[in-house]
Amino acid sequence: MFSKLIRLTAAVAVLAICAAGLSAQSTAETKTAIADSWTTTQVYAKFFADREVKGRNLTVHTQNGIVTLTGAVESAAEHDRAIAAAKSVDGAKQVVDKLSLVPPGKASGRSGPSGTASRETDSLKEHAKTAADRVGKEISDTLVTTKVQAMFYLDREVKGMDIDVTTHGGVVTLTGTVDSEAVKKKAVADARSTDGVKQVVDKLTVKK
Repeated sequence: MFSKLIRLTAAVAVLAICAAGLSAQSTAETKTAIADSWTTTQVYAKFFADREVKGRNLTVHTQNGIVTLTGAVESAAEHDRAIAAAKSVDGAKQVVDKLSLVPPGKASGRSGPSGTASRETDSLKEHAKTAADRVGKEISDTLVTTKVQAMFYLDREVKGMDIDVTTHGGVVTLTGTVDSEAVKKKAVADARSTDGVKQVVDKLTVKK
């Protein structure tokens, strides 16, 4: 019993160490996604707080700290305020201007005085929820990827094989090269047995 406990403890320790190393890149990607979502949310908040900009049908997208603005504005002054607001947000490394200038009254998204604040608040809340949901899914997928990689590390038949693991929505895709058909089947089986895996897409090739 004591020896089994030692082996179990050792296995858990190896899993933790392995997962920490293997998930370094995934963790970095997840942190970037979280930062981008927060930056986007802050830009939207800046727009809604600006009487000259709020209510416009402007779209904000952030990737790796680069904020892209699309949509319509009614004046050069409003355009400049929108760009300045985006640049002032902490985390915005660069702002890509794809805004278009349209005649007054033609820009979609301008709210009337009645219910404006409520609609703007609801819009911001909806964006924040969408961003949080996306980040939550990315974190979950990162964890699944790490667990599959750890399973491979603990499997003597699979360990050392050139296998790349990616996860999207719980669907794990395996790519790379393995030594034999038996190792390929073992890798797929290991992935399928991992908690959180909904489906395994096998794109592994066997060395000739």
